[in-house]
Amino acid sequence: MTRGVRPPHSTILVDCGLEWDAVVVAPLERGLAALTRLGLPIDRGYLVLADYVRQELVVHVPAGTARRCAASGTRSLTTGSWLLVPAGERGSIFATWLSPPHRSHPRYVDPGELSDALQHVDKHSQREMPACSSPL
Repeated sequence: MTRGVRPPHSTILVDCGLEWDAVVVAPLERGLAALTRLGLPIDRGYLVLADYVRQELVVHVPAGTARRCAASGTRSLTTGSWLLVPAGERGSIFATWLSPPHRSHPRYVDPGELSDALQHVDKHSQREMPACSSPL
């Protein structure tokens, strides 16, 4: 292998809180529904990745802002946290870019807007759940 070239399915650990924070959303489908609610184009360089093993969505937000996402089912990765990210083109089942970063102008999701979108998704998914019937 040529020095400096990473295999397409490689990942690396990076520290959070310097250039960006991250909000981890569980489950993955809920996070995807929130991104759809926000109308974020997948090809515009927003830093979003999926962990298919843990079924979580990881959304990058500006440094120092992750805790502004107050929705339940989320956790903040800030200074002192580490995150597995794709190093190659594709990453792995543990870390796959859903929205690949733009090389010169990475874009971050607003954590407050993400929180609102998640709360909206939660509210509407509860309405759509069938009522439980009690056993006879």
